[in-house]
Parts: sequence; structure tokens; C-alpha cells
Amino acid sequence: MQPRRRAHRPARPALRGDPRGAGRGAADPGGVRGRARPSPVAGLTTRDTDASVEGLSSSGGAKLLPSGTHDPLTEAVDLDLDRKREILAREAQLERDDWTVLGLKPGATAEAVKLAYFEASRVFHPDRYFGKNLGSYRARLERIFHRLSEAHETLTQALRRAPPPRPAGPRRPATARTSPKGSTPEADPRAEERRARLARHPYLASKARAGALVEEAQRQARSAPEKALHLLDQARALGGGQSGKGRGPAVEAEAKQQLASQRAEGEMQSGNEAARAADAEWAAKAYCRASELDPTRADAAYEAARWLLKAGHPLAEARGFAQRAVSLRTDHVPSQLVLAEICLRMGMGSVARRHLEAALKLDPRNAEAKALLRQVR
Repeated sequence: MQPRRRAHRPARPALRGDPRGAGRGAADPGGVRGRARPSPVAGLTTRDTDASVEGLSSSGGAKLLPSGTHDPLTEAVDLDLDRKREILAREAQLERDDWTVLGLKPGATAEAVKLAYFEASRVFHPDRYFGKNLGSYRARLERIFHRLSEAHETLTQALRRAPPPRPAGPRRPATARTSPKGSTPEADPRAEERRARLARHPYLASKARAGALVEEAQRQARSAPEKALHLLDQARALGGGQSGKGRGPAVEAEAKQQLASQRAEGEMQSGNEAARAADAEWAAKAYCRASELDPTRADAAYEAARWLLKAGHPLAEARGFAQRAVSLRTDHVPSQLVLAEICLRMGMGSVARRHLEAALKLDPRNAEAKALLRQVR
């Protein structure tokens, strides 16, 4: 039996543009060469993927991340790409010195440190992005703002203790920036822009305003306590009741005390007018209000006890004011006598004797004290 011979196949024609000619090995079966192969990435061909990789490697702009590494620039958050890059760039500087963190050169002034901190806070304060989806950028912003605050406080305290020395050498005459005509000096546009930004800052502007209100209240506390308390209420509404270097509570206490003293003085004058008119009831009420407004006034407590006794009020009420008058001024003989008389009417002979003896020790010739002492014995 003869072996079966294979049928001769004619060579396929070479593709157009193939310089190697026709042939079974040289031909591109099915026209694969020159045609894009399917890529495992949906929507892309192998030719597109290769071109993208070659473009990244040649440009050097982006680097391929290892498998499993998260690229923060691709995180789906409510931030644009430029703001993401700005946050990541500032986060990379947190381990550097305080000057670099604030974007300053060593030796800057305290005003420059303050201004740089305010400008950075407008960008990196977490509350500026309230209600937005920040993802991992929220923690980054908190770290950045904490580091900015730390650098600002450290540099401010250091410059307050020892201001930066002026550079040695002959001083160059300051030359003002002039307009193109050379007639009038021109203001620095960046300085004006910084001041405008600072004025629009929602957090720092309110804090500065509250501090100014507290300082004004401190100046008005003695002369106009009511106005000072009103200014403190405004500062508290701005969220700065503790502003003014922590003087808010002390200023408020001083203003309240001064206001109470002024009102007590007015009640004393009203009581004096009622006493001259022999109106015991009205005088007693006015003196009582004066003593309650300003408990440190011994004269108000003494007059309140005396006129309460004349108006026939309860002895216990009069005794409280008389005791306050004696405790505030132990060397006042009339206060000792009023208290002794009240105690004598209440049947407290031993207490009355003690106060009468104290009055006679201060004034041995006092006839009223001697007469009351005879009643006790």
C-alpha cells in the first residue's frame, strides 16, 4: 500500500507593505500584524495601553504604584485635583522646621508669621470643608492645621522673647516703590491682598473682633459699666467671651461690681432724702436696697438697721443688717449701739452686753451705751 501523499498548498500572498516577500513563515496569517490586539482593560486595545505606559515612563510625570497601594490623588472626595496636590505637598513638609511649615524664611518678623498662619488657615482649616466628603483628607487636614498652629505658637513666643536681630552692615536707604511716572509711591499689591483676605477670614476675623470688644469693655468698665457689659455680651455672641488674653471674666466681674456700686450710691441718696422727710418706711427700703447692691458698704448696712428699727420691721431683719455693719467696721460706735439695742429687745442680754462693752471701750463717755448697759444689768 503506498503512503498517502499530502496535498500541495499554495503559499498565501504576502501582506501589502511586507518587504520580506511571500511565504508560509513570512506571511501574517489572518492579518494579525498591523492590527490591534484586544486588551484585558475594558474599552482599550493593546496598542492604546502600550502607548499610555510609554507616555508615562518617557514623561516622568507619573509613577506606576505597586500593587495594593492607594493613590490619594484618585480618591473620590469633594476636592479638586489642585487642592489635593496642595494638601499632599503641605503634608510632606510637616516634619521640617517651623519656618518651612509656615512657608517662611528663617528670621521673618512676628507680623509675617501671623499673616502666614492666617493665610494657611484659610486653606487647611478642617472646618472650611464642613459638610463635604473628605475621606482620608480630613485626617490630613487635621494634622496639617495642628502642625501649623504649633509652629505659629512656637515662633510667636520665640520672637516675643527675642526679636530677630537686624542684619549687620551699613543700612541701605529705603527706596519706595514708585509708579511708572515716578511721582507717587505705590503700595504693595500683595500686602493689600493679604489684608483683604484676613478681613474676610470667617474664624479669625470674628475672634479678632471679639478681642477688640473685650479690650474696649475693659476701658469702659469703671466709667460706663453698663456699656462694658453690653460689649462683653457682643463678644460672647461672636464666640470670644474668653478673648482679650483671657481677661473677659475679670472685666465682667469688675463691670458688674462698678455698676452695683453706682446703683447703691443712687439708693443711698434716695434714702437720705426720705430720712430728711422723716419717711421711715421709704428710707428703710432704700437703705436695704443699697446694702444688698453693695454688701461692702458699712454705712448702708448701719442705716438700713437703724431705719428698719424705727419703721417697726421684724427685729431679725434689722439684726442682720446691724451685724453686717459691725463686721464691716468694728470701730464704729453707732453700729455697736444699734446692734446692742436690737439684741436687748430680742432678749439676748449677754450678746447686748458684749456689744455695749465694746462701744464703751471705744468711747468710755458714751451716755447711750451706759444707759443701755444699766438696762441689761
